[in-house]
Amino acid sequence: MPAGNHWFEYENYAQHPRYLGLSGEERAIVEQFNTDGCYLYRGAIGDDTVEKVNDALDDWTVANVKALAANKKADGTYPRLIGLHEEIPEINALFTEPTIVKLQELLFGLGPSLRTSITFLQGSQQPLHRDIPVFHVMPGEPYFRIWIALEDTTPENGTLTGVKGAHRVAAERYRLPHRFYEGFDTMPPQDPGAWRRYQETLKRRYEAAGLKEEAFAFRSGDALIWHPLFPHGGSVIENRRSSRRSVVLHVSALPPR
Repeated sequence: MPAGNHWFEYENYAQHPRYLGLSGEERAIVEQFNTDGCYLYRGAIGDDTVEKVNDALDDWTVANVKALAANKKADGTYPRLIGLHEEIPEINALFTEPTIVKLQELLFGLGPSLRTSITFLQGSQQPLHRDIPVFHVMPGEPYFRIWIALEDTTPENGTLTGVKGAHRVAAERYRLPHRFYEGFDTMPPQDPGAWRRYQETLKRRYEAAGLKEEAFAFRSGDALIWHPLFPHGGSVIENRRSSRRSVVLHVSALPPR
């Protein structure tokens, strides 16, 4: 297995000193994450904290109502808001919630670091995809994303979808560019065609493995943490006037001391 993979992804991880020191509940989380590529933590964030974040978002949207209206997407829904944790302390504080910190430390085996965030006022309606072509750290994949529901999800407001187990499906992300370019140095900063080919290759391979997309049902305060190779997306919003607030934290491991 290439360098940079998480400690629990090695074949003999059950003999790892870290695993041997875990409780039964912690081992179950690690094993589920290793198998599915994600872990759903029910009630990770308390109601009071969620209410504070939503109140702060209310204030921010009122103050920025004109900018939001001017930047609506073609379908009339609101755009994603990147890095809002830098403006809203209540969003930034989600990263330091004890439940969130403990979950990261368990899976990283190290302390966590917040890289950036995305706040959604509505569902994303994104096709299934992996993040790693556009968000990558070296070496390997020592980072996760943590999606936190600030409202219940329904078919009306759209929910998060994913393909459990597909984080183990190879899609040749390092070989693919060499089919079209001499090397990474000759690639343009953005190539929508290469992105599409990568995601299409991934889809063919996980479908061939018998894996299927499924929708998650979230209650406000639930959190889903996923592996950087976990394919995920957003379901169709049946009512485009409905809200579905959520925050995604992009986190990585701190270097060992």
